[in-house]
Amino acid sequence: MKRIITICTLFFLGGITLSAQNFESYKRQQQKAFGAYKQRTQEEWEAYRRKVNAEFAEFLGRPWEQKQVEKPKTEPRKEPDVPPVVLPEIDVTIPEDRPIDVNVNFPKLEEEPKPVAPVPYRPKPAEQVLSFTFYGTTGSVRFDHREKVSLSGSDEKAVSRFWKALSGEAYDNIVADCQRIRQERELCDWAYYKMTEKLAEVLYPAHNERAVFHAWLLSQSGFSIRLGRENGNIRLLLGTSALIFRKPYWKLKDGNFTLMDGGKVESMSIMDVPFPQTTPLRLRMKAANRLTPSPSPVRELASKRYPNASASVSCDKNLLAFLEDYPSFSLNGSGNADYLNYADMALSEGAGAPLLNGLRTQMAGKSEADAANILLNFVQTAFEYKTDPEVWGRERPFFPEETLYYPYCDCEDRAILFCRLVRDLMGLETAFVSYPGHLAAAVHFKENIPGDYFLIESKRYLVCDPTYINASIGRTMPGMSNATAEVFVWE
Repeated sequence: MKRIITICTLFFLGGITLSAQNFESYKRQQQKAFGAYKQRTQEEWEAYRRKVNAEFAEFLGRPWEQKQVEKPKTEPRKEPDVPPVVLPEIDVTIPEDRPIDVNVNFPKLEEEPKPVAPVPYRPKPAEQVLSFTFYGTTGSVRFDHREKVSLSGSDEKAVSRFWKALSGEAYDNIVADCQRIRQERELCDWAYYKMTEKLAEVLYPAHNERAVFHAWLLSQSGFSIRLGRENGNIRLLLGTSALIFRKPYWKLKDGNFTLMDGGKVESMSIMDVPFPQTTPLRLRMKAANRLTPSPSPVRELASKRYPNASASVSCDKNLLAFLEDYPSFSLNGSGNADYLNYADMALSEGAGAPLLNGLRTQMAGKSEADAANILLNFVQTAFEYKTDPEVWGRERPFFPEETLYYPYCDCEDRAILFCRLVRDLMGLETAFVSYPGHLAAAVHFKENIPGDYFLIESKRYLVCDPTYINASIGRTMPGMSNATAEVFVWE
């Protein structure tokens, strides 16, 4: 009632009597005013973006500074892998209820890079399209090839002129369409980087033009970049939130910048001025990354203790190719925290749907303990164990999709898959438990289940070891010391 009285009072004071026709006229007037406001705001953003690019191009035209490269980091030395332990099936004793004090790590998730300013959709009478393919997935952006600009040399002035030319209206649709593809495909930062890399290769086959264009496109998309020059070759340096192993990098004003195209470099001339409103590329994988599906041959998987807990899975070969290119890195300076990132990535539809449905059917109506034991035994017994050095000649953690595809997996692959399944099927919080040469998991159950557990922020995380074959939840593998373990928990 109060709202009606207020509205009526306002109309009365203004001497306005609204008929249905007058209201429609009023509504059109307000819509027009709002449209004008949106247009004015968009024009202001465009003006800001043009100004930022013009100023950055001026910096590019000044002498670049010679800077020494940092020595590439390599993966931390790892203790020899602990082989699986098999618990006899006849051992059905209930584990003791034992709390464990431990150091806990909470790696943080960085913010996603944002475009420097909204890029408008600019319809044209006869738009041309530039098509490209990344990991079996076709993308296209609107671009008139007649308006393509070129790089005239590798010196500072030439790069500055090229950057200015790229920042004209002719290239706006490329930025807008790349953002659209990212949203439609739900691409993580790394997938977006690889997609734009392929687009740059198609539009600019020549190395120097490609490097500058790719840097320009990434900067407009919100990613920190630098440009360097070495022996006449222009190089793209990418700001990253994590340290990528085996890649040359530079410590610059606003973080670490990695040389992504490889090669041995001792020093490089670098234009060390940040592009405004940009952030480092994140190497977290909490995104669907919906590539065009390419089904692999079907693989049959089943638990030995619960044979009905089974599934026929077909993985996505395009997704597997993308994961094969994923760099090895360390979050927060730890050699283990990146395992959280691997478990963050969801399974593809072809692999995930049949697997989750098959396991969900067997878990229906079960207690948390019984349901979790089904999942644990499935991961313990449906896969054959081999270490990464045996198979790959190096350490190579698997994303869940890869564990379902490749014939062999080790302890960290099993822990990653188990955490993914628990989160998908039970909606429970999980953690990784790191021992020398071994990785297990822990789960925060709502039920009070006996066994070895860590007390983390007043929550009980019960030990669950996917490599302690036939062991139930709550059991620690013999030889593992929970008192000296590291525990990694999602934020």
